[in-house]
Amino acid sequence: MQKIELRHKTFEQITYYKTGSGPAILLVHGFPANVHLWRHVLPELAKHFTVLLPAFFETKGDWLKNDQTSMDMLSDAFLDILHYEQLDKVLIAGHSMGGYMGLAFATKYPEKLVGLSLIHSSSLGDDASRVEGRRKTVTILENGGKSIFLKKMVRALFTETFNSGYPDVLARQTEESIAVDDVSLVAFYRAIMLRVATVDTVLNATYPVQNIIGKKDTLANITKELAAEHLAKLNFVSVFDNEAHMAMLENPQRMLAELMHFANFCWYRKN
Repeated sequence: MQKIELRHKTFEQITYYKTGSGPAILLVHGFPANVHLWRHVLPELAKHFTVLLPAFFETKGDWLKNDQTSMDMLSDAFLDILHYEQLDKVLIAGHSMGGYMGLAFATKYPEKLVGLSLIHSSSLGDDASRVEGRRKTVTILENGGKSIFLKKMVRALFTETFNSGYPDVLARQTEESIAVDDVSLVAFYRAIMLRVATVDTVLNATYPVQNIIGKKDTLANITKELAAEHLAKLNFVSVFDNEAHMAMLENPQRMLAELMHFANFCWYRKN
């Protein structure tokens, strides 16, 4: 993959990776992962599409120390990438936090999208108790509790059956998460905490919206998610019965099939 670094007045430096050829897909990792999250689906996607992978935990700048870090701000990195790549439109596929960024981008620049895939993500905001829980997590991260918190969090991203059967995957994901510097973790987690609901963005979407959810995802309210995921006028919903929050690692073959089907529809459908 080609590594590209852009200068930006806010971020100082935006890092992303590029591979493949064809229509463009922005494939956005979640928290606290990196571009290797997509390792099982990327090779085949790149045979058909130009895949751009923002690496948000490789960004640099004083903005990371700013309490105003937001999904709105982060989504502007996508616009910079599109300008640099001379792209008028793109398909965004975002996992968890990456989906929140995609929704923020869709709110500001809907004309730039041919489609939006929300992978274990949601347009719903957090309720009061969830916000309070996130505030406590920020305090834990700011006071040296990163390792303990991330070990617990990463384990919860998978089912216990998967953790028992694939301890190497769990270990790698945990190691990569702990490697993220403390300042970045706090900045991005705070941005997740402060995000606003974007239900209207989905409701008013003129492009197709895909929702991929795991039935065993303990981080999501499945009942609420399913209700919200039928809002778009043109909506694709895929429920993974035996997966949790990491279907691209838990069931990569089906994840690839779902992404390929949606991407082909978005880029090659008759408008």
